Amino acid sequence: MTFVGRDQELRCLAAEFERARAGLPRLVVVEGPAGIGKTTLVQRFLETCGTGNVLFTDGDEGEALLPYGTLTRLFGGLPAQVEAPAAAEPPDPLAVGAALLPELSERQASEPLCLVVDDVHWADAPTLRALTFCLRRLRVDRVMAVLMLREAATLPGPEGLRRLIAADTTHRLRLRGLREPEVATLVGGRVSQRAVARLVAHTEGVPLHLRALLEEVSLEALDDLAQPLPAPRSYTMLVLAKVARCAPPARELVGAVSVLGMSCPLHLAARVAGVAEPLQALEQAVREGVLLERSSSRGPVAAFAHPLIRAAVYRDLGPAQRSALHARAALVAEGEQARLRHRIEAVAGPSPELAAELAELGRAQVRLGAFGGAAEHLKAAAEMSGDPAPLAAEAVEALLLDGRVDEAAGLTASLPDDAHPAVRGYALGHLAMVRGQVEEARAQLITAWEQAGPPESGLAARAAQQLAMLCLVKAEGAQAARWAERARDSPGYRLSIDYNRFTQLTGLAVSGEIDAALAATADLPPPASATIADLDALLGRGLLRTCSDDLAGGLADLSGVVAACGERSVPFRMLATAMLGQVEYRSGRWDDAALHTETAASVADDADQRWLSPICHGLAALVPASRGDWPLAESHVRAAVAGADSVAALAHGCGAAAHLAAARGDHATTVTALEPLRAVEVHDIVYEPGVVQWLDLFIDALVGLGELARAETCLVAVERLAGRRGRRSALATAARCRGGLHAARHENALADAAFTTALAHAGAGAGLPFDEARLRLAYGRFLRRLGRRRQAQSHLELALGLFARLGAAPYVGRCEQELSACGLPRAEPGASPLLRLTPQEQAVARLVATGMTNRQVARELVLSVKTIEYHLGNAYAKLGVSSRVALTTKLLH
Repeated sequence: MTFVGRDQELRCLAAEFERARAGLPRLVVVEGPAGIGKTTLVQRFLETCGTGNVLFTDGDEGEALLPYGTLTRLFGGLPAQVEAPAAAEPPDPLAVGAALLPELSERQASEPLCLVVDDVHWADAPTLRALTFCLRRLRVDRVMAVLMLREAATLPGPEGLRRLIAADTTHRLRLRGLREPEVATLVGGRVSQRAVARLVAHTEGVPLHLRALLEEVSLEALDDLAQPLPAPRSYTMLVLAKVARCAPPARELVGAVSVLGMSCPLHLAARVAGVAEPLQALEQAVREGVLLERSSSRGPVAAFAHPLIRAAVYRDLGPAQRSALHARAALVAEGEQARLRHRIEAVAGPSPELAAELAELGRAQVRLGAFGGAAEHLKAAAEMSGDPAPLAAEAVEALLLDGRVDEAAGLTASLPDDAHPAVRGYALGHLAMVRGQVEEARAQLITAWEQAGPPESGLAARAAQQLAMLCLVKAEGAQAARWAERARDSPGYRLSIDYNRFTQLTGLAVSGEIDAALAATADLPPPASATIADLDALLGRGLLRTCSDDLAGGLADLSGVVAACGERSVPFRMLATAMLGQVEYRSGRWDDAALHTETAASVADDADQRWLSPICHGLAALVPASRGDWPLAESHVRAAVAGADSVAALAHGCGAAAHLAAARGDHATTVTALEPLRAVEVHDIVYEPGVVQWLDLFIDALVGLGELARAETCLVAVERLAGRRGRRSALATAARCRGGLHAARHENALADAAFTTALAHAGAGAGLPFDEARLRLAYGRFLRRLGRRRQAQSHLELALGLFARLGAAPYVGRCEQELSACGLPRAEPGASPLLRLTPQEQAVARLVATGMTNRQVARELVLSVKTIEYHLGNAYAKLGVSSRVALTTKLLH
């Protein structure tokens, strides 16, 4: 059929492709109902754009639950570097998405790449999550991604993809029906204008319906205005007319294929249909335009050309025939999930036996960390059960652990009004918790705890576990530890496997009982040999060690947990990654910290984890703030502060805002950012040394503003608690603040003594390079103003070296100013060449200097190779080098 219309849409696609050719990756979303011509439009564009570099795949309704089914059709399999975890569970979408980046880099080497995904609304969730993760990390790549779907507003997920589609940088094309001039061109002027208007009104200009009518109805009939068009001349009737022309064996085969999916091996369809000569039946169905024949290594494949054809056939099957075909399909289908799906469809009503089987399978998957599959099986079990509410609540939990918040909300809303109070309370409470509605969550979870229901349901343990985490985000550490103990002692605790030890240990830590908590973790195995359950406790111990100055131990625990936690829930993986980034920031491994905190914040947004998102964004702001990457830091601070509706979130959000203001030297903004924390009366988390670092920023800013009395009052409380805890990092920070306060009062001897005490604590193995550098900068400034220039220069040059290695550009500038004011010959060369580079260029240059290839750097930073090449080229130009060897030499000297 002649291609007509869509001129504006084709121009838009061509313009976007030219932007991609210039190195600006683009995303185009083509929306419209079935049959509107999305696929035809994109195919026409590909024919005219002059590129053969195209990757194409499409979603399949029958494979929507098959992990990576859509992706494997796009790339011919999963990336080679992705290894499936144990128990044959599918690999993590984030790992798959990261592995796709080098694949895309290779394919755009010679010419720009056009990546096309049709029927996105039917693609499997792991594929969409992996693609979303990948597309969000394209920076200067010659890639144009085209997603085709029916309605973006009703796309079930993932949340990150919906946000990506709604972004300002995404170009959305909404296709509508063809207009009368275009339809007139289509029919070539062979009918009257009134007939054209009649045809458009009847089909609403949908090309698929137009095509069907023009194939089935003669032009004379269209132009005979006295004769009405067949009513309703729907697409379904056209399809069924074609099916009716087939002989009985072909009709049986077509019905069997519709039950098995959009396509299936011919021999399976023949067994379901009971057809002895399947090739003959397929030949007739193909001749009538109902099926297509495709080939595979396993023999012929029968397929529908369009989902509407399959839908028309499937819906025309009577209930009894449909049930019988699904029952036969359950006997021959390949794979446990496919067989279960057919068994469900074959059942005419509730089936307690099948419900129990599905529920047990779902719970087993929960224990393995396969939350996505568990949710589907628990939902199906609820539908099969005579009392669906308890299983629906379990499905809500699995959905939330899998990061599918909107689906969990929909399922929760469907719970019957007469559901058991514990069931309803737990589902509503867990959902409110994830959404950051802390008080609503507390009320609902208390109801679930008090009305616990049957012991075997495990609802009491589940509710107590969520209450423990809730208390933690409310900064009620001791209460969190008590609820965690209640969860452990409740019936059904074995069903409650996610982060309960973490909440117990963290609750003890933030309420000042770190030593007791550490003693309880002495017998934990190393992460490499830990069980899934052990990872929970190791995550808690990693945080304990971080807060108690054992940074090496914290790094060992948390890096091991992150490496091994692919089978844990989305919230658990976020927590582990964010906590690892925190200890890396404190220990001076800022490139790693930036990578992990950025990843945690991105996952929090993608999975709509509003209760943890402010914490992740607050941590992600620290490195860019300290390095002077103001736009990135500001974006993280905005996200952290906007979602800070719990005390833990408030502490991280306000702390991040203060770090940014302090890096800019803005004392007034630092105080303003931290005032909300001063109003928090609880002790846990906010005032506990080593948990959230902010009090020293507040005191320094007050001193800078001349509010010395307020600074004294605050510092006395800090010194008292630091002395009780006895941790050297807290003692060093308190002594530095005391030195600054004495210096502001011109109490020089006392200031000198305080700074000396701070250096003694900092040099006793604390291993906090940024803190040490800030201390030496403060002491050097004090000494210079006393006229002790050579002593000042010694401390300032040590501070400069530490800041330069971290890439802390704003602080390097302050050191340079102080050193210049000393007026003495410099004992050390100038600042690190890295400081001439942006933070992104610094990260690339550092890794290249270690000997990594561009591909290895891309994998480490989770970016495309093209982006690495772009940043590396900029680094070469700024540093005046032209090779990797010269770059390495420049950085080392």
